[in-house]
Amino acid sequence: MDIDKVIHQPIRTKILAYLTHHGRCDYVTLKKQLNLTDGHMTTHMRELIGKTYVEVEKSFVNNKPKTTYTLSALGKQRFQEYISTLQSILNG
Repeated sequence: MDIDKVIHQPIRTKILAYLTHHGRCDYVTLKKQLNLTDGHMTTHMRELIGKTYVEVEKSFVNNKPKTTYTLSALGKQRFQEYISTLQSILNG
């Protein structure tokens, strides 16, 4: 039972859980909902995007940049495996 070390970090676990429950989410909303600093968001999203667990879309709305995140198919699979691994550990 190997725990995914990318996910097994409190902030990244929260990000993936939030995206799993809420689906597509923009940078500002995710940052506010999880009470994260810009630095934490940037660092952890870079890791999740780099591992292709999260997909990013950049656009402009009313001439303002908007970054939106979505859990990728791989991210969904890995997060579900992570949850299953934790459940297996808890159930012995």
